[in-house]
Amino acid sequence: MIEGKSVINGKKTHAVNTTSFFTYDANKSSQLPQKYDNATLEEIEYSCEIASQVFSDYAATTSTIRAAFLMEIKAELENTKTSIIEQYKLESGYPEGRAVGEFSRTLGQIQSFVDLLIEGSYVDAILDVGKAGVPDLRKMKHPIGPIVVFGASNFPLAFSTAGGDTISALAAGCPVILKGHPYHAGTSELVAQAIQSAINKRGLPAGIFAHLHGESIGVGQRLVEHSKVKGVGFTGSYKAGKALYDIAQKRKEPIPVFAEMGSVNPIFILPNRLASDSNLPTQIAGSVKMGTGQFCTNPGLIVVSGINTDTFVEELKSEILNGEISCMVHPNISKNYESQLQHMKNQGASIHRSNLDANSPAMGVVLAEDILKNAALLEEVFGPFSLVVICSNNTELTAISEALPGQLTATILGTSSELKDNRQLVAAVQQKVGRLLFEGVPTGVSVTPSMNHGGPFPASTDSRFTSVGTSSIERWLRPICLQDCPHELLPDALKNENPLNIFRTLNNQLTQSSL
Repeated sequence: MIEGKSVINGKKTHAVNTTSFFTYDANKSSQLPQKYDNATLEEIEYSCEIASQVFSDYAATTSTIRAAFLMEIKAELENTKTSIIEQYKLESGYPEGRAVGEFSRTLGQIQSFVDLLIEGSYVDAILDVGKAGVPDLRKMKHPIGPIVVFGASNFPLAFSTAGGDTISALAAGCPVILKGHPYHAGTSELVAQAIQSAINKRGLPAGIFAHLHGESIGVGQRLVEHSKVKGVGFTGSYKAGKALYDIAQKRKEPIPVFAEMGSVNPIFILPNRLASDSNLPTQIAGSVKMGTGQFCTNPGLIVVSGINTDTFVEELKSEILNGEISCMVHPNISKNYESQLQHMKNQGASIHRSNLDANSPAMGVVLAEDILKNAALLEEVFGPFSLVVICSNNTELTAISEALPGQLTATILGTSSELKDNRQLVAAVQQKVGRLLFEGVPTGVSVTPSMNHGGPFPASTDSRFTSVGTSSIERWLRPICLQDCPHELLPDALKNENPLNIFRTLNNQLTQSSL
C-alpha cells in the first residue's frame, strides 16, 4: 500500500509541517491523488546517521549472507509484481511489454549479483606470503560506507530503487539511502517496501536501507553534503549530475559521485555501407523512437558521407516521422523536449516533424561545416530526435568525431575494407566512448560482466567504471592491505586455508589453493 511516507530504519516517518508533491498519470498528463511528503532535514540526518551506525556490522557479513538477502529481495519483488507493474505503467506511460521487460531485467540484475557473491573472487584477494625480506601482506577490497542512490526518471525499475546502483552497493556490503525519483514515487515506494520486507525476513539491520521521497532538489543536495555518506550513484541529466558532483567535491571530505549523465551516442556511416545496406533507415529510426527516445543510449547524432546521403536522409526521415509513439514519462520531460528542439532550430538545424503534437518524433539536418563551427549542435535532445550531419568526405567525418565530447557509446558502420581504411576514425572515436559498436544500434544494454556503461566526461564523471553489469560493484569497494595480521583476525578471503575456495593471487599466481 502506498502512503507517501519515507521509510528509515524500517519505520515510516511522520514528519510535521513537511512540504508535499504529487505524481502524474503519464498518459493523461493529469495529477494523481496520492500525496508524497518531501523528506525533512531531520529525516535526512537520521537516515545517514543510522546507515553509518549499521555499516560496520553489514560490511562484516559474509558474501553468502548478502547473496541470500538479494535472493529475498528478488522473491519479494516477484510476490508484489502485479501492484508494481500497474503503478509503473500509470506513472511512466510505458506499455505492458516495456513494464514486464524492465521488471524482468531488474530481477536478472539481482540474480547476476547473487551469482557474483557466491563465486566470491570479486574481492580481488592478493597475498604475498613467505617472501624473503617482505612482510606478510594480504590485500582485498572492502566496502566504502553508506551510499546515496538517486532513482532515474526514464527507468523506474532497472535504474531506480532496486536497480543496478542499489543492488551493487548492497552486494558490496554498503548501506543504501535511496532518494526516489518524484516522477514515479509510487513505484519507488512499492519497490522499497519489498526491499524492507527482505531485510526483515533475513534478520539484517533495518538501517541498511532507507527510502526518502523528495521533489525538492534540496533533499538530494543535503544527502550528498552529509558527512556520513561515502559515495553517490546517479543516472540523469548533465545539469543535475554535475551539480551533485560539485557539491561532493566541495565537502570537507570529498567523495566519489558516479554519475551517468547522458550522451548523443553518434552513429558514423561510411560511404560503401551507406550505399549497400538498405535496412539502415528502418533500423536506426527504430532505435531513435524506442521508448519515445528516453534511453540514455538513444542515437541522437547520425554522421554520413558519400553520394547516397540524400536518399538516406529522405528514407530515414520517412521512417522516423511515421508511426505511433507513446507518451513521455512526465509533462516536464515533454516540455524540455520541445524547448530543446526549438534550441536546435535556433542554432541553424533544419527540423522536420510530421506534426506538432507533444512527443512527436523529429529529425534535424545540418552540414558538417555548420556543426564544426557550432558545438551547441552537439548537445543532447532527450526524446525521439536525431540530428543528421552530412559530410562531403571522410575527412570531415573524422573531424566530427574529434570534436565530440565524451559519449556513452558510438557506432561505426562500414564494410570490412572501409573499417580497415579508416583506422584514424576508429582510433579517434575510441578515445571518446565507453562502448564502441561496429554493428547494430546502441539502444539495448546487455547486463553482462563484459558490458561497460559509462564514458569520458561529460557522459559520466569517472570513465573507469560502469553502472551496468557486475563490474559496477567496484564503485563501492576500496582496497585494504593487512600487514602481519594475526590469522584469527583475517577475513575469510585472506585466510591461509581459503575457506571460501575463491580464486586469489598468491605470490603472483592465480589459484584456488590454500597455503
